[in-house]
Amino acid sequence: MAIRFYNSLTNQTEDFQPLEAGVVRMYSCGPTVYDFAHIGNFRSFLFADLIRRFLEVMGNDVTHIMNITDVGHMTDDHLADGGGEDKMEAAAKRLKEDKKSGKVPDGAIENPDDPYQVAQFFTDAFLEDSRKLGLKIAFEYPQNIPHATNHIQDMQEMIDELIKSGHAYVGPDGAVYYSVESFPKYGSLSGNTLDQLREGSGGRVQQNDQASKKHPADFLLWKPDQSHIMKWDSPWGMGYPGWHIECSVMARKLLGRDVIDIHTGGEDLIFPHHECEIAQSCGASGEDHFARFWMHARF
Repeated sequence: MAIRFYNSLTNQTEDFQPLEAGVVRMYSCGPTVYDFAHIGNFRSFLFADLIRRFLEVMGNDVTHIMNITDVGHMTDDHLADGGGEDKMEAAAKRLKEDKKSGKVPDGAIENPDDPYQVAQFFTDAFLEDSRKLGLKIAFEYPQNIPHATNHIQDMQEMIDELIKSGHAYVGPDGAVYYSVESFPKYGSLSGNTLDQLREGSGGRVQQNDQASKKHPADFLLWKPDQSHIMKWDSPWGMGYPGWHIECSVMARKLLGRDVIDIHTGGEDLIFPHHECEIAQSCGASGEDHFARFWMHARF
């Protein structure tokens, strides 16, 4: 029996065949662990689980990776340039107040000022809920559910690849940006054009960031910031990675391929997150595709 899936990349229902017969490599965007996952989040995760189970029933060996975002996801993430407060930092402040008020039981988290403890607190809650729902991947932690903070060096290596290949550059502010004009297919998933994404289009781009960018839609790969709550040394200064680079890196490393079979996520991630993933992964690999099938769930 032929397997047919709706592909968000082409907006068509297409026959699905894995790149390697009988072996499916699949990546799903997981939670940003700054709060408890809600029912809309779990709809996306259940959607991915259903696809996996169906493929397995059809005789495929499925390797499924889902990330844990515990750094770099900012409150103004729709801007794609690292604006706003880190969601982990915001969560730490909120948990500290909740602990004082008794909303968080004593002993649940020892130090709410520690972003790593905050991340693990919400990761544990996510895994507990996921296991109650029977998500197969929840029983494969941590090997198939990696934390972004465990792959900082890998992110820096891919950023360096992108700089050397001409897809990224260091701006006057010292931050590293991806040059969207270097990748002609940018916008192919979301339907956006570079003209639409220029300054003022949809209010996506902040005026005070433009001096550092070659194009208003260029997005952050690494931001030097000594004051950030989570920071690492890098060739571009002490700082932290942009939100999008983690998924490109972990998909390639843990699935062992430059091109994977399926990428899933919520429809809210199509732009900018998944669009930026495609640009990064293809820019680093030189391939025409990152994922052959993109599949999105509504909330």
